[in-house]
Amino acid sequence: MPSGWFARWVEAEQGRFFLLLPVTMGAAILIYFALPVEPPLWCGALAFVASGVALAAGWRHPYWRFAAFMVLAASLGFARAEWRTAAMPPLVSVPDGVSSLSGFVARVEPLPGGARVLLRAPRIDYGPTLRRDVRIKLKPGDAKPRTGALVKCYALLFAPDRPAYPGGWDQGRDYYFANITAVGAALTPLKLIRPAPPDRLADGLQSLRAQISSAILQALPISTGSIAVTLLTGDGQIIPPGERKDFVLSGLAHILAVAGLHVGIVMGLVFFASRWLLSRNAWMALHWPGKPIAAVLALAGGGAYALLTGAHLPILRSLAMASLVTLGVLVGRKAVSMRGLAIAAMVLLLATPEAILSASFQMSFSAVAALIAGYAAVHPVWSRFHASRGAGGAVLMHVAELAFTSLLAGGASMPFSAYQFQQIEPYWIPANLIAVPLTAFWIMPWGLVGLALLKLHLAWLAFKPMGWGIAIIIWMTQHISAWPKALMPIAPMPNTAILLIAAGLAWLCIWRTRARVAGIPLMAAGLVVALLARPPDVLISADAKLIAIRAGAGVYLVEEPKASKFTLEQWQSVWGGHQLVPAQCSSAACLLGQVLYAAAPVTDCEGAALLVSPVAQPGCANVPKLDPDVTARGGAVAAWVGETGVRLRTDQDTQGNRSWVTPYPQL
Repeated sequence: MPSGWFARWVEAEQGRFFLLLPVTMGAAILIYFALPVEPPLWCGALAFVASGVALAAGWRHPYWRFAAFMVLAASLGFARAEWRTAAMPPLVSVPDGVSSLSGFVARVEPLPGGARVLLRAPRIDYGPTLRRDVRIKLKPGDAKPRTGALVKCYALLFAPDRPAYPGGWDQGRDYYFANITAVGAALTPLKLIRPAPPDRLADGLQSLRAQISSAILQALPISTGSIAVTLLTGDGQIIPPGERKDFVLSGLAHILAVAGLHVGIVMGLVFFASRWLLSRNAWMALHWPGKPIAAVLALAGGGAYALLTGAHLPILRSLAMASLVTLGVLVGRKAVSMRGLAIAAMVLLLATPEAILSASFQMSFSAVAALIAGYAAVHPVWSRFHASRGAGGAVLMHVAELAFTSLLAGGASMPFSAYQFQQIEPYWIPANLIAVPLTAFWIMPWGLVGLALLKLHLAWLAFKPMGWGIAIIIWMTQHISAWPKALMPIAPMPNTAILLIAAGLAWLCIWRTRARVAGIPLMAAGLVVALLARPPDVLISADAKLIAIRAGAGVYLVEEPKASKFTLEQWQSVWGGHQLVPAQCSSAACLLGQVLYAAAPVTDCEGAALLVSPVAQPGCANVPKLDPDVTARGGAVAAWVGETGVRLRTDQDTQGNRSWVTPYPQL
């Protein structure tokens, strides 16, 4: 048995080692998704059985038992990811051009000026019924169908795009696990083939949303009313584009995206209101379990709010976490704890292993973990200040707590936001310091009161003050968005960097003793890796119609006719905010640094380390080439030109041969 400082540390951290289970499970899932080829299904199952046998054999030995538990959690996560992938319907090829499309309406999503419809059990060009869904955007002004109706139209369909650059967003993987085979646009209005069966709940919710929106817009102008409609119905289509942009630049985009924050606010308001009401009667306060009752009512309130706002996946995820918290309250455990968060993470990872790759999972769990660990760390000091504060000190303490909360939650989630979206909003602390408490303690309470008064036709009494609070936030976002560097684009972060930061943050949050500070160097190392990452010198799109070349301090762009606007938009962040300047060549070929760009076939590549062209280049056999022949085999290509030669990386290299990857042509 280990002794000395290690044994003392293990004893001091008693109960915290359980928190490593979701970490090892998540790490194994990440390893699965990083593999270049699909592993055999028996791989994870065999590891799970073997680790179970090892656990049984070493049960009497604490350290062996701990190690076996870690391997068991990892193998369970790996096996679940394998089986989740295998259970999804296989990819389906989508015909190019205009197609006849029919299917059952599974979901209608409102958009600015129109709507988007998800069709289940679709048929394309009168072919067989597909197991995967199709999502199409309706033309502006087209009537929205009802959920459950069988409809038909002519549509222009597209299969998921390959990544815009090696390591970029993998749209195909996201669509694979969302069970979508194609997206597109309806060219004709939807023709009703079979009406939707009666659905009292759906019809009632839609009618209620319409009543709420009408009551809000009668009481408030569009500037504040659009935000109120979004918060209470989940419909953000009427928010003016300029207003939405100000929220993004101020670091407050999460206020407009109805998800965990809003469900948490609603449940918190219902919980505290229920406890207060239950304590008003002495007999109920003495004989009824007030806290468990309030927890159940809060969960019911959160569920009702989720239904009202559309029951989107982020909301359902938050509701699942809230259910675990409620269960903890019912069995007499601490409502919010690192152990509860660990259980919630494992439940979500086992239900949808691919969620670990999403921004919502990474940002929400990092923020909550930082809040729990951060407040636990400062609790001794915080409690002394609370005990000695005066009347004025109470206000200062409240402001300090809000600032500390914003610092913890925003600071922990910022690296993952930067990794996912390649941008940083530097003023998120002052913005959230005002917006979040104003939303929680003024805007949403008045909104809920307005919902309660809706049937009495007195909702305007609550919506008016709700609008006052929204007006303050809008005024603030308008000013903060005008500050210098309100939005800082950054280059894509290497996977190694975000993994180091995530590991350091997990280590910092898990432990109680001073050993936790070892997480800080890990996070610092991740930041250094991110800062030292070198963007590619050349990018060429999968169809070779877009070429970007970095030479000196500039990044030069060559854009062929009908080049992908989506790809160009994705490229904007690759060089950390550097503008892509149109390349000016006085002839059919020009040398940009060590890269030769040629608009036509060339035979002389003297002085060039790399030849790049939108047309096939049969010549210059002694120089590496990037042309349509290369991109047809491996998708988009990134190149780094150095003194030791040229290093190439293709989409095929990063995607590998996985179930969600459309096979690359064998040329």
